[in-house]
Amino acid sequence: MSAPLLELDRLAVRLPVHGELSTVIHDASFEIAAGEALGLVGESGSGKSMTARAIMRLLPPRAEISGSVSYLGQSVPGFSRSALRDFRATQIAMIYQDPRAHINPVRTNGDFLLEAMLAQGVRPAAARERAVGLLAQVGIADGGRRLRQYPHQMSGGQLQRIMIAAALVTSPRLLLADEPTTALDVTTQAEVMAILGDLRVERGLALLFITHDLDLAAAVTDRMAVMYAGMIVEIGSSQTIHQDALHPYTVGLLRSRPKIGSRARIWVIPGRPVSAFEAGPGCVFAARCPYATGRCRTERPGLREVERQLVACHRAEELKGSVSFSAEAAISD
Repeated sequence: MSAPLLELDRLAVRLPVHGELSTVIHDASFEIAAGEALGLVGESGSGKSMTARAIMRLLPPRAEISGSVSYLGQSVPGFSRSALRDFRATQIAMIYQDPRAHINPVRTNGDFLLEAMLAQGVRPAAARERAVGLLAQVGIADGGRRLRQYPHQMSGGQLQRIMIAAALVTSPRLLLADEPTTALDVTTQAEVMAILGDLRVERGLALLFITHDLDLAAAVTDRMAVMYAGMIVEIGSSQTIHQDALHPYTVGLLRSRPKIGSRARIWVIPGRPVSAFEAGPGCVFAARCPYATGRCRTERPGLREVERQLVACHRAEELKGSVSFSAEAAISD
């Protein structure tokens, strides 16, 4: 079996907050093969976006990293400045959640799209021609005119398409998509995801797709990694996790979705989401899990294989198919 394109092994990140270092990721482990799509899902604050920024080495000053981030077997934190510049310019690209926050409003769309190509020595005419071709690929017609326009003259969906085109100008092998459809209406969301899917197939792109939407992740990714409080708690094929999740947190996420036509009360995970620095010494989900035992509260479970999935739960086999977050949920001491 060939080596993975990207591999994270027990990645931990600490950031300075009010003069002190706080843990925002304490155990993120997964890998992505060439051409594979991996969905990274979880509630807000679980560390999904910070994981993507750690992969890109876009963390704030004084951030501390432990564990490893490897790209084609090479340590990304160990890259020199020139190697990191080359990594970002030719191997990896990121689509951010809010394009209006990442595209300079006082410069034209053309400035934004052409900058990376011009920096690599591409002639202006060739760069412009390529940019127009990329805009056509992502569904924006009349590319020459659009390059002369400013971000405020574009809709949210058009700006997200420009963000995708900008991510593709250097032909990366790995694309990090950080909730690229959050601010879009359902129709535009479907169009953007179709564009990403087509481009992934055409170019053989590997994709890390960050989202809150488990249904969307199951539809567009090969595998899914579920994150809670800075830790990956379950990994498996997207369809398997969607239909037969093992970790109580994953089950809670799936059953918290409203169903069209159903009047049944929606299941709710008790308590509130916690950040990585708030998690106790045991399972990061123990404070909200109605099935947590004394062992769960004192001994942190690592990822282990259970029925062809990886799950961080001491009681995964025992609880399979019986997890409930209703008022009658069993509590075991």
